[in-house]
Amino acid sequence: MQNKFAIGIPTINRLDLLHPALLFYLRDFPNTKIYVVDNGKQNISAKIKHPNIIVIENEKNMGVASSWNILCDLIYKENDYAIILNDDIYWGKKDWEIDNVLSNYKKDFYVTTKDWCAFILPKKTYKEVGKFDEKFYPAYYEDNDYAYRMSLIGKRQFSIPMINPYVYQASQSIERDSSLRDYVEQNKEYYISKWGGVPNKEKFKKPFNK
Repeated sequence: MQNKFAIGIPTINRLDLLHPALLFYLRDFPNTKIYVVDNGKQNISAKIKHPNIIVIENEKNMGVASSWNILCDLIYKENDYAIILNDDIYWGKKDWEIDNVLSNYKKDFYVTTKDWCAFILPKKTYKEVGKFDEKFYPAYYEDNDYAYRMSLIGKRQFSIPMINPYVYQASQSIERDSSLRDYVEQNKEYYISKWGGVPNKEKFKKPFNK
């Protein structure tokens, strides 16, 4: 029986964390396709060969928002739900557990109680809200933007402890690459210009108050 969902993982230069997690996911989700967007030229396909793992290798870092869009567009061709996971976690869930969540909780968006390190985005919500804003590059504030856009059309995030990761590395990219701090400020300014304030203090109901 075809699953309702597939898994998508964007990664850049963290094969040390992703590799063991993928081996566990093949055990936990034996009938589930796992799409990996490799933004770091890590040659993942040569290191992990399995028909359920599909690797999209980019010539350059596409950024988080673009990677999420690529993953969602691929997953929704055959599935109703996209499970998006960070490369620095091990989720520690089984396929039947996720089936139970999706069967018992009909929500617009499922996210951990920690952050967006793991979330489940229904195809219906993605079609109504639209793609992630790729101008938030390479990372930071793309999640705030999507959450606010969901709220504007009456859709809500559902934080559920059950989908919290079993292993949560929280390997902050900004701590490993201080140059990302400039992007944080840049994306913050873009967010303010788009919505009239920082997250939770937005003034605009339409982008750029149009």
